[in-house]
Amino acid sequence: MEIVQILISDIKPYANNPRKNKRGIVVVKQSIKSFGFTQPIIVNAEYVILCGHTRYDAAKELNLEAVPVIIKTDLTPKQEKAYRIADNRVTQETDWDKWKLRSEFNELFSDGDYFTGFTQDEVSDIMAMDLGFRNAGEMDTEMPSRIYPREIACDEEQDAVFDRVQSLMGKKKDVDVVMELCEMFLSTRNK
Repeated sequence: MEIVQILISDIKPYANNPRKNKRGIVVVKQSIKSFGFTQPIIVNAEYVILCGHTRYDAAKELNLEAVPVIIKTDLTPKQEKAYRIADNRVTQETDWDKWKLRSEFNELFSDGDYFTGFTQDEVSDIMAMDLGFRNAGEMDTEMPSRIYPREIACDEEQDAVFDRVQSLMGKKKDVDVVMELCEMFLSTRNK
């Protein structure tokens, strides 16, 4: 598969693109600024976009003259339509392993601020999981149903407070509540 540079003015968006891209343009622009144009736009023989409309729009807003493109000529018109839909739809079937993602964030943000496409609130929510709490909706088979850091709870009083925090967390999902409960727990630990 050959990647070629094509003038952005020669590329044509697909007029009936069913995907709404407007919200993604800002983050794709930031991605291009942070990492360069790393994923080519796929076009047909007439340079009509098969996939990469958001990258195209972001490149236009960044005033790029040319972008990397793969020209795909082996699809019928109906296959092109199906590919446009499938390319966007298949990504919706994936999900994040939040514990591995938290680990990646922890390493990334230990020495700076890096663009990941996640908002600050999303990163904060995922990083709060490091406090040892998960709600039932985030539970997966690899993690125990109760995370009990004995290295923090080291005497009976602290152990009881930690039990209370765990119990309350079964009913609450707000990150601010998590922080408040953990601060309460840690304040009793430092007495």
